[in-house]
Amino acid sequence: MLDQAQIQHFKEKGWVGPLDIFSAPEIAAVKECLETNSRTIKEADGQQIITFYNNVINLETPRDHHLFHQPIVEIFKNSNLIQRLNQIAGENLLLWYTNVFCKMPGQGEIKWHQAKEFYTSSDIDFEKKTLVYSLDENPVNLTVWVALEDADLENGCMRFANGSQQQIFKILKGSVPASEGVFAGISAHKTVWQKEQQYSLSYEFDENDWEVEAVPVKAGQAIIFTESTMHCSLPNNSNRRRLAIIGRYVRPSTQVYPYRWKGDFIDENAHNIKRHFCILVSGRDDYGHNVVRNSHDLDETEVQFQLMSNLVRFAHVNIPEDKLQLEIYGLEKQALEGDCQEQEPNPILHPRKYIQWQAWHQYQGMNSTEAMKRYSQLVATLPRKNNKDSTSSIINTGTVNKGLLKAADIQNWLISYLAELLEMQPDEIEVEIPFERYGLSSAEGTVLIGDIEAWVGYELAPTLVYEYPTIEALAQHIAEEMQVLA
Repeated sequence: MLDQAQIQHFKEKGWVGPLDIFSAPEIAAVKECLETNSRTIKEADGQQIITFYNNVINLETPRDHHLFHQPIVEIFKNSNLIQRLNQIAGENLLLWYTNVFCKMPGQGEIKWHQAKEFYTSSDIDFEKKTLVYSLDENPVNLTVWVALEDADLENGCMRFANGSQQQIFKILKGSVPASEGVFAGISAHKTVWQKEQQYSLSYEFDENDWEVEAVPVKAGQAIIFTESTMHCSLPNNSNRRRLAIIGRYVRPSTQVYPYRWKGDFIDENAHNIKRHFCILVSGRDDYGHNVVRNSHDLDETEVQFQLMSNLVRFAHVNIPEDKLQLEIYGLEKQALEGDCQEQEPNPILHPRKYIQWQAWHQYQGMNSTEAMKRYSQLVATLPRKNNKDSTSSIINTGTVNKGLLKAADIQNWLISYLAELLEMQPDEIEVEIPFERYGLSSAEGTVLIGDIEAWVGYELAPTLVYEYPTIEALAQHIAEEMQVLA
C-alpha cells in the first residue's frame, strides 16, 4: 500500500515511485514473453531496434500485447499494484492500454509530452479523441511504468515536470518535422505512429519553467503517474538496452475509442481497434461504455494459427526452399484475406508474382478456419532452430556469379523486385520504407530472400528481411558481407 507521504507526493508532483511491487518471476515471465515474440532488426543507419507483432490486431506494433499474452495481463492485474491504484483513483478501474518501450543503445530521447484525451504523436486527426471522460467525475488516466531492466540516467530513465499535471499545455500542430517529433528518437514507433506524416506536434512547454526530476528505477520497480503530468525520457547513451512496459487505467465511466460505436475502427494512430477490449481489474462497470472482457475472442484455431505464425515471423523454424514454402505463403494469405481477388499475372512478364498467385489461388473457396488449420499443421512439421545460431547472414556457396556487387546495384534490384511484385512504378518505391509497410507477409519476405540469394550467388539467411527491414538497409548489409567474403 502507499503510505501518506507517497499519496501526498503523487498529489503534488503527479507521480510516485519507484515502487517495489513485482516479484522476480513475474518480471521474468514478461521478459521471456516479449523476447520470444520479437525480433532485433537493423535500420539503414545501423541502429538496432526491437519490433513486436500484435496477434489480435494483426499489425507490427509495440502496443496492446496484453490482448494476446497472458503474462502481460497478469502483471497489470497484480493485486499489490491494483491496491495502490485504488488509493489514488478509487475502486472501479479498467486496464485499457499497454505499450512496450525498448530503448536500444544509441536511441534518442522521448520528448516532453502529456496526454489527456489524445494519443497521437503526429498531426493525424485531432477530432478523434481516444478518451471521453464523464462530466460528473474528475478525469483519471493513470500510467504504470514497469522497468523490466534497470533504467538510469545513462540509458534513458524517465523525467517528470513536478506539478505540471495541474495544467493542460497547448498542442502545437504541425510545429516540427516528423523526424523531430515526440517519439522520433524511438524508431520502432515511427513506422506506425507517424505514418507518412511530414510534420508532428509539439507542446507549448518550457522545461526551464519547472522543477524537473529524473527517476532511475531498478528492474521490477514501477512508477505510477497521471498522463497529465509532463514527462519525457533521456537518450540511451550506454551500451545497455532499457526495456520497460506500461499499462494505462481509466474509470469505467470513461469512453475508450468512442467512435467504434459508429463503425469506425481505425484509431488516430492507424491501428485497427475492432478487436480491442478493456479489462476490469477492480470494482464494477455500471456504464457499458466499452467492450470489457477478461481475454480475447480468438477461438482455439485462431490462437494456434497465431502461435504458428509467430514461429515463422520470428524465425524460430527452418523453412525449406520447396513447394512447402509456397503452400505456407498461400495458406497464410487465404487465412487472413480470404479468396484471392487479384487478377492472374502474366507468367512471362511477372513469373514470380504468377507463382505466388498460384500458391494462393489454389486454395480458392477454402474458408479461413480451414486455411488456419492447414497452415498450423504445416508449420508444426518444420524443424525448430536455435535463433542464437541462425544470425549468420551470408554463407559462401562458391563462385560469385554476379561479380562483387555494390549496394547501389542490390538496391536497384530490390526496387525492381518490389515494383514488379506490387505492380508499382520503380520511382514509387522508397528505399527507407520498411518492407512490411508495402504489405509483405512473412512468407513473401522469405521468398524475396530466396530470389535475391539466387541472383547474388550467395546463400542468405531467411531472417535478413526482418533484421534489415528496408531496401537501403538490406542492400547495404549484403554488399558489406560480400566485401568481407570476397
